[in-house]
Amino acid sequence: MIKGERVVLRTVRAADLPALYLLLNDVSPQGEHVALPLRSEPSFRKEFDETGFLGDRRGRFLVTDLEDRMLGTIVYFSVDRSDGFEIGYHLFDLASRNTGVMTEALRLAARHLFSNHRIKRLQIATAVDNEASKRLARKCGFRLEGRLRGHLVHPGRRRGALLYSLPRNEAAL
Repeated sequence: MIKGERVVLRTVRAADLPALYLLLNDVSPQGEHVALPLRSEPSFRKEFDETGFLGDRRGRFLVTDLEDRMLGTIVYFSVDRSDGFEIGYHLFDLASRNTGVMTEALRLAARHLFSNHRIKRLQIATAVDNEASKRLARKCGFRLEGRLRGHLVHPGRRRGALLYSLPRNEAAL
């Protein structure tokens, strides 16, 4: 468990699975920039049983408030073309938008990943028009590297993405 001032980053527990599965598969609050694929419950539980959603090449942190109420998740996964992880985030709790909760959670996650993995960088790929995600990346020290044309698939069409990175030597550890 990684405790911040207002949020906690922790691993997923078996007791979280029913609620987390429903939140991850609920497409209604995802907004225009998130297009997570629907997952079957058996495959979701199988991955948890095998890895606990935490591993050397990919993982998922649960973001909660100090009372352990689920606010969102932060995921990381290896990117073949670099010696690092790509980060993704999903805020379930709409009332927590624009409150700094995900900024604090992303900073905690970045510090943890650099401290516990031999990686050289973290990166975020976000839709070109996702102003909130671009703001979050910049607030957490990520800098724009470039544009990835046709990188994201969102409801049946390819969209460009902006790539932000945070090298280890620029991270606030």
